[in-house]
Amino acid sequence: MELGTVLAESRGNVKPLGGHVMQEAERLGWIRPFSQGQYLYAPQWVNLLRTLQEFIRLRAVEHLGFQEWLFPRMIPREALDSFKLTQFAPDLLVATNGSSKGFLDPVQCVSLYHALRHQVLERGMLPLKVVECLGGWTWRNESEQTLDGPYRAKEFLRVEHVYIGTPSQVTSIREAVRNGLLELLNELGVAWQVVVGAGCMDIPSIKARQSQAQEPNEIPVQDIEVPIRGALRHDTRRDGLASKSHAVYTESGLIERPNNEFYLDTDEICGSSVEGDHLLSSFDITCADGEEIWSGCTGMGLNRLVVAFLYQHGFDSATWPECIGAPKSAVTPMKLAQQAHRYDSIAS
Repeated sequence: MELGTVLAESRGNVKPLGGHVMQEAERLGWIRPFSQGQYLYAPQWVNLLRTLQEFIRLRAVEHLGFQEWLFPRMIPREALDSFKLTQFAPDLLVATNGSSKGFLDPVQCVSLYHALRHQVLERGMLPLKVVECLGGWTWRNESEQTLDGPYRAKEFLRVEHVYIGTPSQVTSIREAVRNGLLELLNELGVAWQVVVGAGCMDIPSIKARQSQAQEPNEIPVQDIEVPIRGALRHDTRRDGLASKSHAVYTESGLIERPNNEFYLDTDEICGSSVEGDHLLSSFDITCADGEEIWSGCTGMGLNRLVVAFLYQHGFDSATWPECIGAPKSAVTPMKLAQQAHRYDSIAS
């Protein structure tokens, strides 16, 4: 199936307020440039981000049975070699202390595979479902040309779901995690579409599975996109799209449909993958009874989700959805509407 094929969609009930979110956030003092690809995030931004983060974490732990772990962020070269990042995406890597022996984590799940290296997993342990959101920054050595505010920065925050099990377990878990995130977007009033994605590495086995896929569950990488394009700088890759059509998956087959504003305005905020067995094989992780096992992951970019939310609803917290004020959590986030004015003097 071709990259960009639309697998599912929800247009939403209310058109986004739009605007250039990141410029407005900087003007209001919600974010402050620090260094190239780095920002200081003020309480207004942080409170919203932590609220959204907690929604995602609770869905994983309370509804889907994930265990919450903390992953290291300094990764040895051996782990990145096995993950194939040094082979397929070396330009993303940021070395620690200028050394080629260790790097800062660019994908947030390498350490789990490295910790399980050479292990034989008992059948009763599967599926293994791990969610991680507290280990700190994820780093990528994005070029100056690709940097775009908090949407595409050199250090950023994500919630990462990793799952290992039989092929049917991993496929079902990917679907459940993705659907939970789509439900959250619906609750937040943000439109979305799920498309055939490419992932962060151009791996031949993943490309082959993508081209051979006939239905959504067979597609190795699915991206969640939301209306956000107007918040970003101009992207020449999108020039001319208005005159093109896009493919939409239906039960009766693929259909071609002319593009419209919704599709021109979307960008990725989440990647959801069924990796197959290539990572487990590379790290020598097997099942005790010899059964085939796969792995997968779903990562939601938190700053991207914040940008998408603000693009939809704007900066006036009094107009935000009611759910933002009261996530079900043992650690209650600050009431955003009450807190925002306290930091106006700091931001100015």
